[in-house]
Amino acid sequence: MKIFYETTFLKAKYTNQMIERFSQVEFVREENQSLDCEAIIAMPGFLKKINLDRYHNLKWVQLLTAGYDRIDLDYFKRRNIVLTNAKDVFSIQIAEDVFSKILYFNRNLKTHIANMEDGIWKYIPARYEIAHSTVGIIGTGSIGMEIAKRMKAFDTQVIGYRKTPKQLPYFDQIYHNSVGLDQLYKESDYLIVAIPLNEHTHHMVNEQAFKLMKKNAVVINIARGEIIDQDALITALKNHSIRGAGLDVMTPEPLPSQHELWKMDNVLITPHNASSSPFVNQRLITAVMDSIYRYIHHLDFNNRVI
Repeated sequence: MKIFYETTFLKAKYTNQMIERFSQVEFVREENQSLDCEAIIAMPGFLKKINLDRYHNLKWVQLLTAGYDRIDLDYFKRRNIVLTNAKDVFSIQIAEDVFSKILYFNRNLKTHIANMEDGIWKYIPARYEIAHSTVGIIGTGSIGMEIAKRMKAFDTQVIGYRKTPKQLPYFDQIYHNSVGLDQLYKESDYLIVAIPLNEHTHHMVNEQAFKLMKKNAVVINIARGEIIDQDALITALKNHSIRGAGLDVMTPEPLPSQHELWKMDNVLITPHNASSSPFVNQRLITAVMDSIYRYIHHLDFNNRVI
């Protein structure tokens, strides 16, 4: 068996683990030596039709990301190519990032940092706590589950939205239709977007959604920028229809330096950085090796997309 792997993201320190574990596999990292490969391990940018058309023996692709919104899924279906993703690799650090954004607003950190720089000692009362609040999570996959798990430690009511009904650990209530989604918007003190981007979720959080939200609601988006109607979000923030927004993703990316979101006092922006972790590469190669083992031994994937 022959596998081509991209080296853009993974360092040799980690890919060597993979190569040493699967001595029966021929791993190649040069494209001109890889066209007869049966499998590819790569970032979404490589997985375009113009590249994949050259691989006539291709049966399986392992993504090095959890998101697959940039992948032409119909192409994979037409060619009967299995697609798996890195679904659990980024969940822990993204869940932690959510709390950093909520606490930024709740603990007046922007003002405290500014005062610290100027040497100003000033008591500023905190008006919000996470405890005893209602947390709405749109998307109950790996990331949503890790967020919910940690939210329960803060003594919160956790509600979630998914496209099909199912009771899940750490969630007090799961909604699955448009009526339930509207209810989630109404109830949530913190609304966290953690759902994949597709034709059904594009602009899911729109003008009508913001009209349903509490005025003290904080919106956190660590999924994809296009899930939120950004113009509607800006209007809600300007009108103080919601308290604030913590955005790790937005439209477009990178966000232009003169974009008005940068200047808004009730916005925290991080540059698609929520998945950053000192452990991400090890988690990623461990997940990749698990997928290779399952492929070789004809076992079911737990991260199969197509």
